[in-house]
Amino acid sequence: MRVRWPLGDRPEACACALAAIADFRPHVTVIFDPAALPAEALRELPGITLGVLTGGLPAAQDEHGLGHLVRVISFRPALSGARAAGIHVWRSIPPPVSDALFGEVRPVRGRPMAMTVGRSTPHREAMLMPAKHHHDLLQVIHGVSGETLMELLRDYDVGVYVAPAPGGGFGAQVAMHLAAGQLLFSETLLPAHGLERNIDYLHFDSPQELVWMLDRLRRFPEMHQRIRVRGHLKAEQYRASKVFRRVVHDLLADLAVFG
Repeated sequence: MRVRWPLGDRPEACACALAAIADFRPHVTVIFDPAALPAEALRELPGITLGVLTGGLPAAQDEHGLGHLVRVISFRPALSGARAAGIHVWRSIPPPVSDALFGEVRPVRGRPMAMTVGRSTPHREAMLMPAKHHHDLLQVIHGVSGETLMELLRDYDVGVYVAPAPGGGFGAQVAMHLAAGQLLFSETLLPAHGLERNIDYLHFDSPQELVWMLDRLRRFPEMHQRIRVRGHLKAEQYRASKVFRRVVHDLLADLAVFG
């Protein structure tokens, strides 16, 4: 069961959300971005509580609620073992991708179309601007989710990933593009989480290289279909249902030994 926490933390809405979770009687409750929830809600969540940090370590003022979590995990490997704000980061995992976003690898018909997803940052704009001008690269900044996002992923052949800042990264968009069956063009992935450069995705280092790669793909649309298939197969290791099945199994084993 998935519950979206009420915006604004209205008491009556929060009570309804907690009641819905309690009625489900979960053995394990997974909370994304737990610092955004009221401390009272974290205390009342049923089952074994697993917090997922979607960004960095929470601020010190959030310590009062996070101490109620049984374990905390992160999407950033560098935070594994870190202690702050009253919590200990148990382990890290790659950003999972919703099962609903998985599609098929489709044959390219006509001119390949490319898209990128992510908030605007100076680094992203510098890397993407030439491609947006030369190839009508679609940039989705915010506000697209659900069926609208799935339709976009089905309509576009190529996904382009640029980290928010120089130095590379591994955002949730990486697995999303691969899962949807798109050919992935990406900056350096740090960490790579098992993806192999120019085997599962195509790597670029500069705005000019991205434009050149899209030029080549326009001339030879099927030239990288093998990489597209490989990337889609690798996306299975980020499928949310599989990722959390493994994490919950390890969590229960860890609790049995260490409490």
